[in-house]
Amino acid sequence: MARTLQWLLALALGSAAAQVSAQVRIYEHDNFGGRSFTANGPVGDFARHGFNDRASSVIVRGGSWQLCDNARFGGRCVVLRPGRYPSLSAMGMNDRVSSLRPAGPPRYPRR
Repeated sequence: MARTLQWLLALALGSAAAQVSAQVRIYEHDNFGGRSFTANGPVGDFARHGFNDRASSVIVRGGSWQLCDNARFGGRCVVLRPGRYPSLSAMGMNDRVSSLRPAGPPRYPRR
């Protein structure tokens, strides 16, 4: 019983650590300037946070993130891997991001 409890506790702590490490910060201006917004989980509508269509640069810390130009993960979406993105202009997403969420592993069709 004690061994099972230890295993469940380790599993819960590992899961919490993975969630904390998956983080994205979006910035109002290019080169990480202006106001910023940090997310650790899905944000279905940035209008609720006063940040709709304002993102110009992004830092992804852990995990991949899907950024979409419509609320509720609709419209055109791009997936960003961990790294620094000083401008979203080249990918056509400058001042267009309305929602974001962690991107799961790629899914491949069954053969």
